[in-house]
Amino acid sequence: MILSAKKYCGYLLATGIFFSSCAGNAGGGKTNTETDTNKNNQTVQLDPNKSAIVKINNRLFSVPSPLQLAGFLKEINLPFKKELLSDASARQNYTTSFKQALNTGVYGADLGYINVYDQLPEAAAYFSAVRFLTSELGILNSFNQETISRIEKNSGDKDSLLYIASLIYRESDYYLTNSDRNEIGALIIAGGWVESLYLMTNSCPSNGYNKKLGELICEQKHPLNNLIELLRPYYGKLNNVSYDTFLENLSDLAGIFDEINVKYTFKDTKTDENKKLTVINSESIATLEAAQIEVIKTKITKLRNEIIQ
Repeated sequence: MILSAKKYCGYLLATGIFFSSCAGNAGGGKTNTETDTNKNNQTVQLDPNKSAIVKINNRLFSVPSPLQLAGFLKEINLPFKKELLSDASARQNYTTSFKQALNTGVYGADLGYINVYDQLPEAAAYFSAVRFLTSELGILNSFNQETISRIEKNSGDKDSLLYIASLIYRESDYYLTNSDRNEIGALIIAGGWVESLYLMTNSCPSNGYNKKLGELICEQKHPLNNLIELLRPYYGKLNNVSYDTFLENLSDLAGIFDEINVKYTFKDTKTDENKKLTVINSESIATLEAAQIEVIKTKITKLRNEIIQ
């Protein structure tokens, strides 16, 4: 069985904040945005339905947000699977910054999954897990107690959940650009992406593969390569075997994705001189065998289970 994916991609060669516009509304519905002020008093737009664009050393890395990927799962009518969620009560088991960062991403992705599927009764525990880990990491210091209490009291409010999910990843971007702990932000992003791919590959219907889901999995090849490049600068430099092993496992996964046949046809390049923006359009056609999905599923499930242990 071969799954084929055909998609037009636009690469925006310009700087941007974490939730800059790189992709459309993943859930196909109304885009929920909030404004917040970062530590440099610069106003930013928080849009969890957009891809993340991270700038490191003057290079741009695009990674789809967990909310965006969860939106795609709902869009193609795959059911919510509560059993796939990580155990929110395990949050206190993560005592190193490495584990705390990765599992912040995992819980953030789960919170997005819960939110997209309107499973709001499940949300409170995952909000608490995210709050606990980000507090341990010192990320959400911009939240005062009054704001936290308001969000906790409105844990059934979808907009509140969108706000906190957006803030988690916006703060990760702040770490990536304004801190000497850049690897923490990278790990949060990586944890969210791993959990999202885990949810995707384990959402396959029991009676066979969903063609659109196969296409979505196929499209994760380039975000994975971007994640590896994002994490690579810290390989062997943190005196952290777990970090190095994690990156090696992502590289192994990339090797599996490399076996996917992708053909690109580049279209006309458009340049806006006034905005100093260049858009390179391309058409990609990818083929993915059912057996490859199983290999990816097995690998990402093992990696994800190591994260949450």
